[in-house]
Amino acid sequence: MSAYITLATPMTDRDSLLAALSDVGFGHDKVEVHAAPVPLVDYGGGVQMHANIVVRSQHIGSYGSDIGFLASPTGYRVMVRGYLQGAYGEAWLRRLHAGYQHHWATKQAHLAEAERQRVEDERQRLVEAQRSAVLERAKKMGYQVKESREGSSIRIMLVKRSY
Repeated sequence: MSAYITLATPMTDRDSLLAALSDVGFGHDKVEVHAAPVPLVDYGGGVQMHANIVVRSQHIGSYGSDIGFLASPTGYRVMVRGYLQGAYGEAWLRRLHAGYQHHWATKQAHLAEAERQRVEDERQRLVEAQRSAVLERAKKMGYQVKESREGSSIRIMLVKRSY
C-alpha cells in the first residue's frame, strides 16, 4: 500500500491551474471542480483525502487512485499516491507549474490592460465633462465658442464681440 503524498504549491489561481492541467492532458472534461472539498477515490485504502479539484483515476490510467488539488490560502496542495510519482511526479509537476506560470502571467497582463483601459476611459469622461462645463459656462456669459482638434488636444477659442 502506498500513501498519498501532499505537496504544497505556490499555485493560488484556480483558472490558471485548470488551464495548466489542460496543457498537460487533463482538459475540462477530465477535471472536476468543487467549491467544497470532495473525497478522493483511493482503491489502496488508507486515510480518506479530500480536494477541490480532482482528476479521477479513470483519466489517469490503470493506477487506481485520483489526483487532487486542495485549495488553501497559500496555494493548492497537490495530493498524489506515492506509486503515481513515476508518471505524475517531479517532472510532471514542473510542467504543470510552468503552464500555470504562463497562464497566470497572461491573466495578469489581461487584467493590467483592462485596468489601463478603465483608467483611460475614466480620463476621457473627465475631459469631456470639463469640456462641456467650459462650453456651457462660456455660452451663458455670451461668448461664441470655436472648437478645433489638434491631434489628441482640443483647442477652444472663446469670442465675444462688443460693438
